[in-house]
Amino acid sequence: MYEQDAYHDWFSLPPTRRPKVSYDFARLERYVPNRTSWLDEEDIGRLHMAGGDRRLDATTYSRAIAQKLLVDLSFASSALEGNTYSYLDTQVLIEFGQAAQGKAVEETQMILNHKEAILYLVDHISEIEISPRELRTFHALLSRGLVEPSAVGDIRKRPVDIGGSAYVPLSMPPKLTEELTTLAAKAAEIKEPFEQSLFLMAFISYLQPFLDVNKRTGRLACNVPLLKNRLAPLSFLEMDKEQYVEGLLAFYELNRIDVLKSAYVEGYLATASRYDAYTSRDPAAVELEARRRADIHACVRAYVEASVDARRRLDVAAFARERFSAESADLQQRLVERISAIVSSLNDANHIAYGIGRETFNRYEGLVA
Repeated sequence: MYEQDAYHDWFSLPPTRRPKVSYDFARLERYVPNRTSWLDEEDIGRLHMAGGDRRLDATTYSRAIAQKLLVDLSFASSALEGNTYSYLDTQVLIEFGQAAQGKAVEETQMILNHKEAILYLVDHISEIEISPRELRTFHALLSRGLVEPSAVGDIRKRPVDIGGSAYVPLSMPPKLTEELTTLAAKAAEIKEPFEQSLFLMAFISYLQPFLDVNKRTGRLACNVPLLKNRLAPLSFLEMDKEQYVEGLLAFYELNRIDVLKSAYVEGYLATASRYDAYTSRDPAAVELEARRRADIHACVRAYVEASVDARRRLDVAAFARERFSAESADLQQRLVERISAIVSSLNDANHIAYGIGRETFNRYEGLVA
């Protein structure tokens, strides 16, 4: 176990007493895509067993899980940075735009940035390919409002320190650009999606190409190969924070991937099943929900409010058909069916998800046709 070997001895000393460790150019050079393998066959088998068997195409699957992933990854990735938003606070902010009271502006901005970055990832997953430009785009979406404008999506121009570590990242901008280009090229060649994912998470954090928000960029980027291959995402929701941080430090200072790999595998296995419910849904229904989600939810809310005003439950199919009268017959019918299904499933808890207040729902619940 790594707790009992040289790893423990090395990190028993505070960072100020450990020898300084500079960026190792040979480390990235030695990694040969599809020959070097951090994950063994057993790891890969377990990961695919947990996260695979998605029958939706990548775009449809990504959109199907978008709402859950938005909250899960925004909360978990921010929490790894010390953000104090709770899961519920994060959900309210993402779904309703309401910031939690008593929180720093930077914490709210961090979560909103995650939301925009994840939406970009989901909406463009079929087009996204790993490249320096794409990684800079991820960084720009995650960092805006949190770093100086000149540093948003750009290679850093000055040295950075890693808190709690003896690691000294590379500091020359031209070399950072070269290494990011090499990193992206090697990542793009890796065929095994989980290996590619772990590679991105580890090496983006190691290179520290940006002034700040490097680990967050790595956590977003590591989901690209997973979603492109219709695999459940890595939300970091059950990632062991201590093991994750220790894993990064071990990779930075000792060139050891085993601790970080363990955190990755166990974290993924713990959360992959959260997205299983979306694999059995009709792809056409998923796509409809993704494209017309706001219209569908607005119609459900409008139907309930109209019924309350009329003091009786209106004909939901007729109401929806009238609301979408300008749509083609086929699309109109699918919208009517979806809205009817949602209305029939409304209860004293889920009405909130459709923007229906408690008082309005309580009045609606007492109505008859």
